[in-house]
Amino acid sequence: MKKILLIGCGHMGNALLVSWIKSNQYSLTVVDPIKYKSLRLKYKRKNNKFIESISELGKFINFDFIVLAVRPSDLINVLKELGKIKIKNQCAIVSVIAGKKIGVFEKKFKNISNFFRIMPNMPALIGQSMNCIVSNKKANILKKKDVSKLFEYSGKTIFLQNENQIDMATAISGSGPGFVFNLIDAFEKAAINLGFKKNIAKTLVLETFKGSINLLDINKMSADKLVNTVATRGGTTEAGLKIMNINKIHKIFKDLARASYKKAKNQGK
Repeated sequence: MKKILLIGCGHMGNALLVSWIKSNQYSLTVVDPIKYKSLRLKYKRKNNKFIESISELGKFINFDFIVLAVRPSDLINVLKELGKIKIKNQCAIVSVIAGKKIGVFEKKFKNISNFFRIMPNMPALIGQSMNCIVSNKKANILKKKDVSKLFEYSGKTIFLQNENQIDMATAISGSGPGFVFNLIDAFEKAAINLGFKKNIAKTLVLETFKGSINLLDINKMSADKLVNTVATRGGTTEAGLKIMNINKIHKIFKDLARASYKKAKNQGK
């Protein structure tokens, strides 16, 4: 059974933790100064460890993966503490920290060859994450397969060509759930404004989103072609689409993607 050291168990770290515990394929050690006690209670029947600090690990650690899921502002202290410990050469360093480049970790862990930067997203909580992965040039094929398998327990994985594409993915799939939730919220409130009760509005909107996404997923047509299929000339859908076009919905999404991408790039500086 391969061993994972997970440092940080916030929203994303916890989502990944849940997927790995459910898989029952890994031995886990989790470091989190705030949640370690509650995690011990929650997973007391599992063969995993939950500790308060990195210093409790000892002077030598034997893990197959070290997954860093802390806030960017906490990374300096984490790297300082890990620098006091001898890590086996075959270990893969995996970062899910937005904006932090692989070079940061390569400089710190000179004896290690396998580094991965990954952008998951919050649907990892239900096993439907979009995990975008990029590795350093020295990473070997077996490690790439191992890391891909590791994250497949939380959803779909895709390898990208370079770190700039990770920043791009941060703006789309990483931040995307927030944009989708905001869009759904606006649609629900629009339904309520028409006169529906809140619970009915929620059901109508959620089922519409789910059905539309599933149809798009199995249909060979592109999204813009399906728009034309739904919007018959002179119909109700066309009336609504005219409002979307007047308000430049496509420009709004281009702008929000650019803003998120710019922020992701700046976080890496």
